Amino acid sequence: MPLFGAEGIGLDLGSMQTSIFLTSTNEVSLREPTAVLVSAANMQDVLCVGREARAMMGRTGGEFVLLEPIQQGAVADVEMTALLMVALCEKAIKRKRPMEKAVLVCSLSGGATTVERDALFQAMTATGARRVAAVRSSVAAAIGCDLDISRPRGRLVVSMGHAVTDISVLSMNAVVAQRAVRFGGQNMDEAIVNYLRREKSIVIGLRTAEQLKREIASVSPAGHDADEEPVLLRGKNALTGAPMSMNITSADVSRALERPVEWLLDIIRSAIVNVPGELVADIRDSGIQLCGGGALLEGIDQRLEKETGLAVRMSEHPQDDVVVGLGALASNDRLLNTLIRNGAAEGTVE
Repeated sequence: MPLFGAEGIGLDLGSMQTSIFLTSTNEVSLREPTAVLVSAANMQDVLCVGREARAMMGRTGGEFVLLEPIQQGAVADVEMTALLMVALCEKAIKRKRPMEKAVLVCSLSGGATTVERDALFQAMTATGARRVAAVRSSVAAAIGCDLDISRPRGRLVVSMGHAVTDISVLSMNAVVAQRAVRFGGQNMDEAIVNYLRREKSIVIGLRTAEQLKREIASVSPAGHDADEEPVLLRGKNALTGAPMSMNITSADVSRALERPVEWLLDIIRSAIVNVPGELVADIRDSGIQLCGGGALLEGIDQRLEKETGLAVRMSEHPQDDVVVGLGALASNDRLLNTLIRNGAAEGTVE
């Protein structure tokens, strides 16, 4: 167990959203946008972070700058990332200097480069936490959804994030095989924006596209209900720039997603084909554990099941699997040390 009195913090830094799990409350205590609003005159002058900062997008003058320090699932600005982590932890824990004595465990993409890994550790260390560690996203997700990866039995985990999708085979608390692609929910949002501009001549923003994807999109192999009610979409005319509105159906949004979803399914199928032979039978029996915010896309589990022939399982809240796993590890030194020794996590063994 961590040092007596220490706060265990699991922190999932996403390109779009950051989630925090506190061991003191044993719950996900915060989910807020990964955004920082600073003064243009002094970039060290942080005005607000998270939800308040994102609300200012497109509404600020030249005196303010909105920064998103995590790009494509990796730390793009070490200093701003550290400031963001401390500020969001202050919100979650409700006190100043929240990192004192804290054990901070963050997620790390399976495809992270040495430079990206170093940037993450620099940011974590700059928070002042007593101990820092980074755990592979798929490993954290597996622990977060109570998947037993300690046995000599292969388990396939697909973690779909906003910018990165991790596909890993786990066994004996180690990563046996993995593939990470810089593709996720953000690419689907962009596909919706591009489709509506091209096919409907309406221009919308990525936030609106994300909302459409979350609320009415479906990629189920069963198709769509012909009697579904359309939703009114507001944007601007692609030719004149004038404000316009039109009715959009679930089928419209799903057509926009067809190409990126097919591409993603191809990547997953390819990864499964390349699973080590001795683990194929294990995966055929246990199926796929689908995790991450991308798992919330309506019908993606059914589509993946149909395309791969494997059973697909999800937890009740797949978007929280990673951060819940990180939080569990922040309060379990023994397991965290085991993962570090096995290469499934990085940090110093204590």
